[in-house]
Amino acid sequence: MAKATQFSYRPGNFVLYKLDVRCKIICICLLSIMMTMANFSHLSLISAILLWLLYRSGINFCVLIWELKYFFLILLFVFTIRSLVTPGEPIPILKILGIDFFEKTNIGMVNHITITIEGVIDGGKVAWRFLVIMIMGLLFSCSTQTSSLKVAVAWFLKPFPLIPEKRVGVMVSLFVRFLPLILEKAHEVSDAQKSRCAHLQKNPVKRIKNITIPLLTKVFSCADTLAIAMASRCYNEDRTEQKILKSGYEFYFYAGTVALYAFILFYRAPLFLH
Repeated sequence: MAKATQFSYRPGNFVLYKLDVRCKIICICLLSIMMTMANFSHLSLISAILLWLLYRSGINFCVLIWELKYFFLILLFVFTIRSLVTPGEPIPILKILGIDFFEKTNIGMVNHITITIEGVIDGGKVAWRFLVIMIMGLLFSCSTQTSSLKVAVAWFLKPFPLIPEKRVGVMVSLFVRFLPLILEKAHEVSDAQKSRCAHLQKNPVKRIKNITIPLLTKVFSCADTLAIAMASRCYNEDRTEQKILKSGYEFYFYAGTVALYAFILFYRAPLFLH
């Protein structure tokens, strides 16, 4: 049995749990498009709204940060790469410390690898955007039932011909349902490897192999068991699906998202940095 994580669905009385799934999907898509145009001032506003939603949804911030520790490492990697490869003015403190990789040649100044002010700003902006998108996905997954998600995906794909919308909906809902299971199996494999002192292995390729192969074996075994269970119960796509209930607050979420989109689109002047 998979242990519940912050990404798992949990029942709640907050309006986000009662909202129409289609409304949440549309709002997330619009907010994701906004991320391509958002600067630091816009990201601050969106982050404040999302943090309030996280608080009202009952998310434990300490547990959330611990579960996203590897994601923060990815953000740090993205920030570092952007800081190093973006051309611009080197950070003054690096010049004082003598950390400067500019070389003077007969054709001018050649930039090898250095940390620039523009790179730090660009890296921080990109990492912040990824974090905002992750938080939006967390809010969606913890407040949406997989059965409602399946019906919503089928509703969106129904107008398109030659696409089995119900089958795609089942696949998407099963993928979301399997995420906590994959995390739990990864934790089990990691504990088993540590008990055998496999984490002391110096070769990183062997360490990845020792974790990846058992994890894939367990995940595919669970998927095969699920497929057999569905077949034994004569599961098929032609079945009566539940109706998506509306909470009555969808208009306010649509209006707020469109207003935020218009604010970002037309008010491009930043409050402190572009």
